[in-house]
Amino acid sequence: MQAPDRVRILVSAASAAALDEIRQKFDARGCTLTSHLIGSPDPDDLARFQLVVIDMGEQTAKALDLCRRLRSRIEDTILPVLFILAEASPRTRLACFAAGADAYLLRPFIDEELLAQARALVRTKEIHERLTEKTAEIHRINKRLQAAYQQIDQELELAQRIQTSFLPQTMPQVPHVRFAVHYLLCGRVGGDFYDIFRLDEKHVGFYVADVMGHGVAASLLTIFVKKGVKTKEVFGSQYRLLPPDEVLYKLNRDLIDQQLSEQPFISMVYALFNHVEGTLQFSRAGHPYPVYIPKEGAPRLWKQEGLLLGVHDANYPCGSHQLQTGDKLLFYTDGVDSARFEGHEPGVDSLVACAARHRDLPVQEFIAQLTRDLFGPGPQEDDLTLLGLERSE
Repeated sequence: MQAPDRVRILVSAASAAALDEIRQKFDARGCTLTSHLIGSPDPDDLARFQLVVIDMGEQTAKALDLCRRLRSRIEDTILPVLFILAEASPRTRLACFAAGADAYLLRPFIDEELLAQARALVRTKEIHERLTEKTAEIHRINKRLQAAYQQIDQELELAQRIQTSFLPQTMPQVPHVRFAVHYLLCGRVGGDFYDIFRLDEKHVGFYVADVMGHGVAASLLTIFVKKGVKTKEVFGSQYRLLPPDEVLYKLNRDLIDQQLSEQPFISMVYALFNHVEGTLQFSRAGHPYPVYIPKEGAPRLWKQEGLLLGVHDANYPCGSHQLQTGDKLLFYTDGVDSARFEGHEPGVDSLVACAARHRDLPVQEFIAQLTRDLFGPGPQEDDLTLLGLERSE
């Protein structure tokens, strides 16, 4: 048995002689005993005991009633009860268990048998108490986790609202050009973002960018990049529109100057469109190639070299193209890699084939149909942005 300050036993018996007999057996093992005669007032503070031993003697009914009362007081607490029986008929044994006993011992018995039975029952209680303590600790940890998750959820919601507020709320009304966009993040916040803005009476600028990742860190970088895009220089009453290569060059320098501890991976394509003349200039920084869908002829990729932003000092060559009435241009992010259309290879091949199929649709319907055909109704594996432009009459 354990040390006296750790094993506390309540012994109830029908006679003082029986109490003394059992006390002697336990005292030799250093246990702390509290004696109680069956029929006397019930002991207080049952929680301090680790075991109850009831020597039924000839007072069967009173002993069973005592056990029932003790059980009702401790409710769900584990307090083992050991009955000592003078006779062990099936009826008596069943009555003991029905009253709340955990085990019984039949007289005559040797001391070691009593001690072994007591030791087993105390061990069961100690195991239960350890499990109860661990369960309580798990509940406390769960509460702390729930509070942390709630805080994270609130922060994500705030980050989502902030990121959404930086996106265009409406498409600019520009003569001779129509825009349409499909923008869907696979999480609350993500790394895809875009913008479309009118620069003067002839020009509109727009871009699509992608920061690697989907969490708060990616969304913070999207905000930094958006604020870092400089498209115009103003000199008093004069201004100069920056060409796409210069826009990306300056943005790249800004990112490098931040000396971020972890190197960002940011791709972007920026375009400057003269909607009066139909000329479009664009530069690309590691972003998927735009898809040009002419009114007549096969769609094709506009390939233009350019490194990712924020990695090395680099130049971003600028390409120039002429758009005719009815032509479309499609910018997108790498969420297109999961696109599937009929028997074509997943990704850009499927995108080009689907664009060719629906080329005659107005740009709003065009983007909507691409989304339905390429990705279906299920959840996206990655952030996805499709930005379409159509030169109109």
